[in-house]
Amino acid sequence: MSVTYLIVGPDIGWRVELHAMGDALARHLPAAWFGSPGTARDAARPGLLPSRTQPAEIGAMLTAMLLNTVELVVMGLLLWRAVVTALRPLRSTSESLSSRRAFDLSPVPVEALPTELQPLLQSFNAMLVRLDSAMQMERQFIADAAHELRTPLAALHLQAEVALAAGTLQGKDQALGKLIDVSLRTHRLAEQLLDTARLEAGLHRCGREPLDLLVVCRMIIDDFWIQAARRDCRLDLDGSACLLTCDPDEIGILIRNLVDNAIRHGHVGGRVRLRCGYLRRGDLLHPMLEIEDDGPGVAAEERQAIFTRFHRAGGASGRGSGIGLSLVAAIAENHEATIETGCGPGWKGFRLRVVFPSQLGGQG
Repeated sequence: MSVTYLIVGPDIGWRVELHAMGDALARHLPAAWFGSPGTARDAARPGLLPSRTQPAEIGAMLTAMLLNTVELVVMGLLLWRAVVTALRPLRSTSESLSSRRAFDLSPVPVEALPTELQPLLQSFNAMLVRLDSAMQMERQFIADAAHELRTPLAALHLQAEVALAAGTLQGKDQALGKLIDVSLRTHRLAEQLLDTARLEAGLHRCGREPLDLLVVCRMIIDDFWIQAARRDCRLDLDGSACLLTCDPDEIGILIRNLVDNAIRHGHVGGRVRLRCGYLRRGDLLHPMLEIEDDGPGVAAEERQAIFTRFHRAGGASGRGSGIGLSLVAAIAENHEATIETGCGPGWKGFRLRVVFPSQLGGQG
């Protein structure tokens, strides 16, 4: 377009100046580039301009090339300016994020950013909200754990001092017996806190595999016979082989907490019954775990709250940590299972049933 305008355009002042500049540039070119008309030597010079090319035409072409170069430079500067202006809010946002204090997870303002970048920042803000919620839960967990550990640790210290101060062997034995009880409760609390931390961190989620619930229940019942004997509690296991595809570690934690909770809150000299098998719902068979005790039970209006961490039922006999059933609820949720609660045998005590998603269909 520049060449056409320079050749056929109007003869105005600035065009004359441009032609003069082109002619000046052409005069600095080798004379051999212009050639002479009609010579046979021109045909043997494919790299040179045709012999009919005149210096004026060469000047016009050089001027057009110069104008195109200037145009490209101007366009480049304009594009650079546009990019810098468009990215200035992003740079400001980057500097604001870099200067934030640790744990400052407030949302990033997106109104001043280019429209194309706003969806990215909105997704980033949603991630910050989830991260802030997780950190708040973690802080609350640490605060609750510190509060729960303070009491048993103080009791350990107190019972040790009582044992040292006892003047008779009988008094020392009684103090040492209480010391062992407090130590066991503290150990159980620490174990549940560690299980909760691992569960929330996803450390147990190393894969799922088929597991016979009856075999696991037998192993756990054997582990709890000493604890049951201390309360003169009878442990029964009923059911049949029941395959469940699950995380073995998490299911082991779930069953252990169910049995421990039932022994602690059942009556002294009472009975705890653990049952596993398949539960038919319509045409489907669901793997199921159920435990019953004959303790004071849980009021109907409080049965939902007992799955909240550190909650203790008002009528509970026995001293628990308030963590066991929250672990049960979390593991059941991870396995897409439902929890059903009710009364124990003879409308006494407490019954809890965990129903897993159907993995077998049809007849059974």
